[in-house]
Amino acid sequence: MKITLVPRVAPNDCLRLWIGVLSSQMPALTWHLDNIPLNSPRVQPLRPLASAIADELRDERPVENFTGVFEISGLESGRVYKVSVTASTNGVITSAELRLKTLPSRIPDLLDGTFNVLLVSCFHHAEDRGGQAGLMASQLNSAARPDLTLLLGDQVYLDLPTLANFPANAAALARKFEADYRANWQGEAGYSQMLRLAPTISVPDDHEYWNNFPHPSPFIQNSWTQSGRGNWTIAATDLYKAFQFAHERDAYFHGGPAELGDASVIDIEPLSFFLADGRSLRDPGRATVLTTRARKQLEHWAAEVIRKRRTALFITGQSLLDSASSEWKGKIADYLMPNYGDFGHITATLGKLAEAGLPVILITGDVHWGRVATIRDARTGRESIFEIISSPTSLASSVGRDQLVAVRDAVTGQTSVWPRHSSPDPVPEFLWFGGFGGRFSCSRTHEQVGNHVALLSFARIGAGARMRVTYYPLHDDPLQCKPRSLREMSLAPA
Repeated sequence: MKITLVPRVAPNDCLRLWIGVLSSQMPALTWHLDNIPLNSPRVQPLRPLASAIADELRDERPVENFTGVFEISGLESGRVYKVSVTASTNGVITSAELRLKTLPSRIPDLLDGTFNVLLVSCFHHAEDRGGQAGLMASQLNSAARPDLTLLLGDQVYLDLPTLANFPANAAALARKFEADYRANWQGEAGYSQMLRLAPTISVPDDHEYWNNFPHPSPFIQNSWTQSGRGNWTIAATDLYKAFQFAHERDAYFHGGPAELGDASVIDIEPLSFFLADGRSLRDPGRATVLTTRARKQLEHWAAEVIRKRRTALFITGQSLLDSASSEWKGKIADYLMPNYGDFGHITATLGKLAEAGLPVILITGDVHWGRVATIRDARTGRESIFEIISSPTSLASSVGRDQLVAVRDAVTGQTSVWPRHSSPDPVPEFLWFGGFGGRFSCSRTHEQVGNHVALLSFARIGAGARMRVTYYPLHDDPLQCKPRSLREMSLAPA
C-alpha cells in the first residue's frame, strides 16, 4: 500500500489535499494536523475516497487505486501546517505526511518578500527520462519555493503514443488513462515532486482528452467515429475528475458543487485569478469554448475586478493572442480559441478590464515554447496587458517531425541544445479587443526555447503590485539550466 498527497488550492482558511492510495481494498483514513487527530467536522470529503476508475467503467480486474479530495477547515491564512494521513486495511497500515501553507489573504509588501506562482504545462512522462521535473522541484524547493502552482493543460498525454491502436471500449481506455495519470501523480520522483511543492489548480487542454478534442483527429483512430469519440470522452472525463478536477464545494457565482466546465477564481489581494476550462465542454460545432455557466462567471468576475480595482489574471489552455486556424490546419492540428463563436464575448468582457485601466495578465501553455508579450496603451503610454506562456515541461515526441529534424542535423552537421523544440511565434501588431483599433500595440519581449517552467513573483506596492518572470530551463546538462530572470513589470491601476 502506498499513499500520495498533492496539495490543492483552497480558501485561505482551509487546506485541501488530493490523496491517492495504491491498494487492493478500500482503506480507512485517519487524519492528523500538526500531530493532533482531526475529527469529522474539521476534515470533510469533497470527493470521497473511491476507485480512481468509476465502477461503471471497471472491467473484471480488481481495484488497484483509490483517489479522493479532502478539506481541512478552520485554519489561519498564510501559515505552514503539517498534515499526515494513515491508511489501514486488513492490518496493513501506511502513513504519509506533507508540510504545506495555506494561501495568504494578500501578497506581501515589497520589503517583505514575494508571492510566487509556478506555471507548469505540457508534460510527457516518457520524455522525462532523466527526472528533470523532480530535479527542478528540488531546486525550487530550496531557492524560490512557489506559494501556488497553476497547471496550464496537457498534464497528461492520453493520446500517446502516436498512431497506437487504442482499445475501442470505455473500460479498457479508462484502464490505460489511469495508468498515465498514475505515472505522473503517484510516481516516486519526477513530476509528482513538482505537484507537491504548493497548492495546485488545473485547467485542461486537448491532451487531457485527445489532440484537437472534441474534433476528429487524423492521428487518433478512435476519434473518427461518433461512438469512438463518445467512449474516449467518457473515460477521459472520468479520470480527469479523479485526478485534476477542483471538486469545489461552492462554484464561483453559481454556488453549489462545481460542475465540469466551470471556472475557478482565486483572490489574493490585489490579484484575482480566473481559470477558464475552455476544453472539457468545447462545442464540436465550434459555437463555444466556455459553457453558459462559465461565461456568466466571467462576466461577474470582470465586474468584481473593476469594482475592487484588482489586477486580473486570466488563465486558459490556449493563447488568446493567436489568430484563428485555417480549416485545413484546424482539422489536422488544433482549432484555436478564435475559431469559436464565443471568442468575441470573451475578449469583449476582458476588454472592459483594459478600458477601466486595470492591469491584465494572460497566462497559458499549450504551444511548446515560452513567451512574454507586453501590450502598451497608446493613450497612456503604459504597459497595461501582458501575456506569459510557459510550455513545455517535457516535450512530447512527434512521430515524423522528430526523425526529420534528426536527419537534417546529421546532414548539415548542426548541433542544437534543443533540436526538437521550435521558436516562439510572433505576436499580433495590435490587440484583438474589438473597438480598440490601434490603441493597444503588442510586442514580444522575451522568448524561451526548450523544456522549462516559469515562476511569477509578486510584491505589493501601493494599490498595485510588481511582477518578475523567471524561466527555469529543464535540461540534463547543468550548464543549460541557468534561470533567466526578466525585468520587473509594474501592475498599477491607471
